[in-house]
Amino acid sequence: MIFKKMSELSAGDMVSLWNKGFEGYFLNSTLSLDKFLARTVSEGLSLEHSLVVYENSDPFGFVMNGFRVIEGRKVAWNGGTGISPDHRGKGIGKILMERNLQLYREQGVDIAFLEALIQNKAAIKLYQSVGYGITEQLICLQHTEDLDASLLQPNTSSGYVTRRGLPVEVKGLSFYRQLSAWQTQWASMKDGESIIISDDGDEVIGYALFKRVFGEDGNLVTIALYQCESIPGRADAEDILKAILSEVYAPLSSSCKRITMNIRDSNKVLVGLLDRLGFTTFVEQVHMIRQL
Repeated sequence: MIFKKMSELSAGDMVSLWNKGFEGYFLNSTLSLDKFLARTVSEGLSLEHSLVVYENSDPFGFVMNGFRVIEGRKVAWNGGTGISPDHRGKGIGKILMERNLQLYREQGVDIAFLEALIQNKAAIKLYQSVGYGITEQLICLQHTEDLDASLLQPNTSSGYVTRRGLPVEVKGLSFYRQLSAWQTQWASMKDGESIIISDDGDEVIGYALFKRVFGEDGNLVTIALYQCESIPGRADAEDILKAILSEVYAPLSSSCKRITMNIRDSNKVLVGLLDRLGFTTFVEQVHMIRQL
């Protein structure tokens, strides 16, 4: 086996390898060339520092990597690992992961993380065998009908001030979750938005990161929520989150698709609200971190 850079492949060969590597996967992860390239750019993946493993002259496995500096620490994300079906079950995954960790060290990485589908026990076991640990369970929820506005009515008469802004505006908040799942971080929200909630004393008490997708006809198609947090210690945490959801998912009478992407399951107040609104789970993952 030999290792090369993903950037040494043609665009067509990259896509072919990606689709072969995820053949028979739990979710349909097949990508077109356009979607592969768009994902690479939007998620900040580095083709120069992503690995491809070969047998003779044939590529059969890969790992895609992204890098960021967060609070002075270099963070690496495994944005996709795949091995073609005829090479699975031979211990190649561990060799690939160990070589990838070596690449991280060469790049001065301090923290590495990834997500894995909860039902993919073999992958989770592989990542644990090279030092990753599970830190959080993540859930993706969906709702395709109108939302019941009465369920988002506040429990108290507390007044809040709501402001829409850019994703980067949440970066400096004391309770912003810096090491959340890669795709939920502000730096992944290139076409996203933020909601910031303040109380009547001008203290910021809640925020959300989300994206809206519009169809070619200009109609709203999808609203995707990536982070939604209230400041710890507030007795009115539920009302804060209700105010945020009312803004993020507006207009509530629209029957567009509303989803959450990799929100943390431990955010029980938020998950409870979404459950009462009728959201249902469509993907569950684990967030895994390794210190280097």
